[in-house]
Amino acid sequence: MSFVHAPNFGGLNFLKVMALGLVLTVLQGAALPWPGGAAPEPAVILVVYVAWRSEKWLAVLAAFFLGLFRDAAGGGLLGAHQVTLILSALIFHPWRRVIPLEAALPLALCVFALTLGGNLLILVPLLTLSGWPWPNLSPFSAFLVSALTTALSAPPVFWLIQRLTGGPASSRRHG
Repeated sequence: MSFVHAPNFGGLNFLKVMALGLVLTVLQGAALPWPGGAAPEPAVILVVYVAWRSEKWLAVLAAFFLGLFRDAAGGGLLGAHQVTLILSALIFHPWRRVIPLEAALPLALCVFALTLGGNLLILVPLLTLSGWPWPNLSPFSAFLVSALTTALSAPPVFWLIQRLTGGPASSRRHG
């Protein structure tokens, strides 16, 4: 018997998605060393999933918390990833019924574009102001590798989220 009732929003168990986001963020920062900040961004994938499966406000809330996890684990400028993830949720949400995320290629392309766009629009200026910590690697190269690895990891992460939240996402999409 559970003492904490996990709310479901349109079939989406928000607490399970947030717990997975925390675990993936810790693994990203601690267990998997990536040179020059070129790590995949599982938070982008999770935000896309929540935006795909739920209302806009829940996607923004997920982006806020996942960005907080990412900023706290990365030790960088607090709020930078929150801004990019909230923008990703707001940009993707109106397109969630148009882009067929059940297929791996559209999912990977969507995640690639949101990851690269978020990094370039927000993080490059912030990192330029505070200094780029890896002199032998350009920010664009690092962000391109990050977007590629995030795109390649999107289909298996989507599959994992579906398994943890109780089945295929396509049968539970809500407006």
